[in-house]
Amino acid sequence: MITKEIEVIPKGDLIVEQEMLRAAGLTGRLRLIVQSGEIRVLPGLILDSLKKLEELAGCLGRESATEYDFQLKIGGLYEAR
Repeated sequence: MITKEIEVIPKGDLIVEQEMLRAAGLTGRLRLIVQSGEIRVLPGLILDSLKKLEELAGCLGRESATEYDFQLKIGGLYEAR
């Protein structure tokens, strides 16, 4: 991971270019956390986790996530076979 530190003296609005956001892995919806002496840019929250789960279920097929049954048998405390 490359860490980049840039010192700026803003003379107006502070603008973070998309190239810098992409380099940090920040794409799509973002959140700004503003605290005293600090501003953080974070990936956006997934507000509807069930909706996201249904989207991910499509990765294996068109079934909903609740239709998957892997027929695992528990053999011990930490074992599935």
